[in-house]
Amino acid sequence: MSSPVSPPSDAGAGSSRRMRWMDLLRGLAVVLVVIMHGATIPLSTDSGFREWVVVNQYLEPVRMPLLMFLSGMLLPRALRKTAGEYLWGKFAAIGWPALVWMVLYGVLIFRNGPFDAAYWATGDYLWFLLALLGCYLIALVTRKIHPGLTAAVMIATVSLTSLTILPDRILYYGTFFFLGAWLGRYVLAWSRTHPIVPLLLLGPAAVLSHLAVQDGSLRGGSWQAAAISVTCLAVVMWFAPKIPSNARTWFLEWMGRNSLVVYVTHFPILVVIHRTMDQLGADPLLHVSVTTLGGLAVTVGMVALRPWTPWLYASPRGDHRRAALSPRQ
Repeated sequence: MSSPVSPPSDAGAGSSRRMRWMDLLRGLAVVLVVIMHGATIPLSTDSGFREWVVVNQYLEPVRMPLLMFLSGMLLPRALRKTAGEYLWGKFAAIGWPALVWMVLYGVLIFRNGPFDAAYWATGDYLWFLLALLGCYLIALVTRKIHPGLTAAVMIATVSLTSLTILPDRILYYGTFFFLGAWLGRYVLAWSRTHPIVPLLLLGPAAVLSHLAVQDGSLRGGSWQAAAISVTCLAVVMWFAPKIPSNARTWFLEWMGRNSLVVYVTHFPILVVIHRTMDQLGADPLLHVSVTTLGGLAVTVGMVALRPWTPWLYASPRGDHRRAALSPRQ
């Protein structure tokens, strides 16, 4: 859901393929975020449609860690800029849309209004952008330190059972950001390893994800959860560069290139649809189906309108082609 790092060093067509598979993964991840919120906004886990919530819990070890890892892959290139260029770029591409949508959501949607202290302390649904901005600020301060060491320090300092506070989220998800900055250059080489290696990881990844459904601490906020996520990411990163770019992947690639728009707009849209379905007294299956599909459809419409609403997603003085979740920054 970033100002980037230098992609690994294959050139020409290889570079183009690499960017498309990164777009694909980002698109898949943000679409999964929309689907997850479509299920979890309207219904509690005992509401009669728990199965859909459980399906999304299986994906939790991958969804946001993947977005952070991909953003971290782009960090080295960003750090080649001067500090002034770097800070302005991060504000224009991440800070500005986070601020705009925090205000819009707080004024128009959030029940407690825009002046609720907890709202700003947690970042509400926009926590990812704020955590990502925090990671970029840490990266500037620690630019002389190996990102692998930064990742190790961050996960070592995580001692929490939930991820409700923004500093905790920066520490935990920042681990994947700095792992991406460290290991991103090796992804293509990893994808060429013998299939037996990822196949040996696939079984443990599936089992651990299943265990995490029963134990929330294994889905995030602990070193055990981070280990599960890293195992799952290793499998994903072996497979993703092999996916050919074609008509079947076009939609997800497009969503990936516009993933910032998807991320900041989807939640207010889902909340409005959810409240409407609540008033209609819809049954759980219809409620989730309409909220999810309707939310996706309207969000796609917001992406299509992006050329006419650029100020919603980047500072008017910034580069409007940038997006905090886009690998092309």
